[in-house]
Amino acid sequence: MIFFSLFQEGPAETTVYMIAGYAIVFVVMAIYILSIWLRWRNLRRDQKLLESMLPPEPSQPEEGTERND
Repeated sequence: MIFFSLFQEGPAETTVYMIAGYAIVFVVMAIYILSIWLRWRNLRRDQKLLESMLPPEPSQPEEGTERND
């Protein structure tokens, strides 16, 4: 039994791969969040542009006054 234990290898050293995996996931998530933020900013800009193209709303008469139609 002692003879077989001499041929056993220790656990594989995979720390570098784990750190690289976390780094890749972090970068992908950062790019995704940046993409969402840019889309949101463009949406707000488009919304303001469309609101500026709307005709002005007619003013409502004050309550208590009658309109002569």
